[in-house]
Amino acid sequence: MVKTEDYCDECKKKINISVQQTVMNQRLRWSISYICPFCSSMIESDDIGFPPDDIRQLILAEEGEYQLFIKQPELNKVKAVKVLRDALEISITEASNILKLFPKPIVNGTKIEIFYLQKLLECEGIEAEVCSLG
Repeated sequence: MVKTEDYCDECKKKINISVQQTVMNQRLRWSISYICPFCSSMIESDDIGFPPDDIRQLILAEEGEYQLFIKQPELNKVKAVKVLRDALEISITEASNILKLFPKPIVNGTKIEIFYLQKLLECEGIEAEVCSLG
C-alpha cells in the first residue's frame, strides 16, 4: 500500500491518502481512499484492471519499476504476445512492437502488475522472470 498526501475535496486541508494495487480472484485491481480527520469526508474509489496513470505513477514512485523477461523467447514469443495483448488490452500494432523487443525486457510496470503478468504467462506454460529496476 502506498501512502501519499493530497488535499481533502471538501475542507481543502492536507490529508493522507491510501493507494493500493492487488490481484484478487485472478484479476488486477486498484483502489484509492481517504477519511479526512478534519471534516470526516470519505472517498473510496476502486476498479478492475490497470489504474489510471496518475495513480500508477504514485505506485511506481513509491515501489519502483519492474520488468518482465520471457525465458526461452524463441519457443514462446507468439503465445506470450497473445497473453500480453489480452491482459494489456493493446492493439495488434502494439503487440507486434512487443515482438520486436524479444529477448530484451518486454514490459515495464509496477511490482503487482508485472507479477500478475508473470502468473498469466505461467498459466499458459510460459516461463517469465521479473526483475526490479531499483
